[in-house]
Amino acid sequence: MIIQENISLAQYTTFKIGGSARFFCLVTGIDELKEAVKFAKEKNVPFFVLGGGSNVLISDEGFHGLVIKMEIKGKVKRQKLKGKNESQKSENIELEIVSAGAGEMWDDFVEWTLANGFNGLENLSAIPGTVGAAPVQNIGAYGAEIGQFVSSVHAFDTHTMKEIELNARDCHFGYRNSLFKHEKGRYIVTCVDFSLKKDGKVNVEYRDLKEYFNKLQVTSGPSGESADSKVQEITPSQVREAVIDIRWHKLPDWNKWGTAGSFFKNPVVTQEKFDELKVKYPAMPSFPEASGGVKIPLGWILDNVCHLKGVMTGGVGTYEKQALVIVTKPGAKAKEVVDFTHDLMKQVKDATGITIEAEVEWVN
Repeated sequence: MIIQENISLAQYTTFKIGGSARFFCLVTGIDELKEAVKFAKEKNVPFFVLGGGSNVLISDEGFHGLVIKMEIKGKVKRQKLKGKNESQKSENIELEIVSAGAGEMWDDFVEWTLANGFNGLENLSAIPGTVGAAPVQNIGAYGAEIGQFVSSVHAFDTHTMKEIELNARDCHFGYRNSLFKHEKGRYIVTCVDFSLKKDGKVNVEYRDLKEYFNKLQVTSGPSGESADSKVQEITPSQVREAVIDIRWHKLPDWNKWGTAGSFFKNPVVTQEKFDELKVKYPAMPSFPEASGGVKIPLGWILDNVCHLKGVMTGGVGTYEKQALVIVTKPGAKAKEVVDFTHDLMKQVKDATGITIEAEVEWVN
C-alpha cells in the first residue's frame, strides 16, 4: 500500500468539487485496510473512507487527514438455504447467499446478480456508488431498500482492529439510516452478504413502476392470467430496464453536471402534522412509514410549495426535472452548494414548519 500526499479529491466525487486530501491511499484487501487505519492512528489524524464519491460533498479546503479509497473487490455465490427474507415474510422460499466486496460498483453488482439468475435488487438499479456504501445509507428506491436483502455485513472494527460480521438485525436499518451512521468511523464495511431469490416474484407496487408497465400492458402475475394476449409476465430484467429508464428521465447527465443525486432525505412527520399540511395543500402526496409516521416526498414540496424546480444561483441549482436533485456547473465551489442548500432548508421550514435533513455527507 502506498500513502500519497496532497491528492485532489474532486476527481473522485460525482459533484466534481473539493480540495485535496493531506494523505490518500487505495486499499484492495483487509491487510491494507488495517495498515491504513494504523497509519492514521500513528499520525494522529482523522480518516475518511471514500467509495464511489456519489454521496459526499468535499469542502473547498479538502480533508486534513487520511482518505482511504475502498477498492476491495469480488462477487461470489456463497450458499443456498431455505428461509424467509424481509420482502416475503410469509413465504418459506429458497434463498441464495450472494456476496460482494465493498469496492464493487453497486449497479455493476445488481447487473451481475440478474445475469446469474438472482433477483430482488432490480428495483435498486442505477444507483451510483459502491456496495460498501449501500448498507451505510440503507439505499432505497422504487419500493425497495437494501436492508430487506442484507444477510450480513462484514466490517473492520477500527476500535479493536479486528474483522467482525454483523447480521441484518445488528445493522439497525432504518430510512436512510443504519448502525454505521450512529457509530460513524468505527466500522468500515469490507463485504456484504445478500439473501436473494432465484427467479422469484418481482416487486412493481411502486406507483412509477405500475404506471410504466400499465402503459406497456404487462403484468406481474403468472402468464396467461389475462384474456388480453398482449399482456405478459414481468421479469426481473424488465424491472431493471424500467427503473433505469425512469431514473434517467428524471436525473441529470452525470457527464454534464456535477451532482450527488437526491441531496435531501424525504421528511417523515407525525400524522397530526401531515393532517395539518393536508388542509393547506390538499394535493400533497404521502406514504405511511413502518414507524407510524408519514413520509412526504420532498421533491413535491420543493416544486409545488416552494416553486424551486430548475432554480439556479450562480453555479448551483436544482435540476429542471427534479427539484430534490442539486446540480453544479463546472467551477462551482462547495461553499456555494452549502449556502444554496441552507437557503432551500430555510424556505421549506418557513413554508411548512418541516426541518429537512441532507442525505449527502459533508466532508471537511
